[in-house]
Amino acid sequence: MKFSKRGCLAVAFSISILSLLLAHETTVQGTYSRNIFMTGQAPTIPAPDEVYDPEMSTLKVEEKFTYEVAVPKERLDKGELEPDDLELIPVEDKDKIIFHQVECHYYRPVVQRHTRTTDSMVCNRTRKGTEYWLTDKTRFVEWEDWSDWVTLSKKGVAKKD
Repeated sequence: MKFSKRGCLAVAFSISILSLLLAHETTVQGTYSRNIFMTGQAPTIPAPDEVYDPEMSTLKVEEKFTYEVAVPKERLDKGELEPDDLELIPVEDKDKIIFHQVECHYYRPVVQRHTRTTDSMVCNRTRKGTEYWLTDKTRFVEWEDWSDWVTLSKKGVAKKD
């Protein structure tokens, strides 16, 4: 009986693939049972003695961001400022700004304070950055990371009316 070389290679390849699949299935089936939860042999998880059910109340939180922003003096004097002039626009992609090829006509350090206030406490955090005004009339700010929250309790502090 003669076999062609092509047919012999195809048969040998098919047999080796089937044997690998069979070995894999046998190994997987031998390591764990897929029906362990169906047979009821799974370990039972004990129910907690106490049920966590705290009484909830609401708390009013006032959130505030404070910072200084540079604006053109002539627009300020004329009253031509718009809400967009008050934004600190963070730089999205630092790689697109090549500082030795772009002229910056104004820059300054800026600090932003984030405050959260309730009736019982005040939480503050800050971050520093640098605001840049470029000659193509674009501007942006490059921020550092936020500081950790600092919390002050208002207990014992007299409220102002």
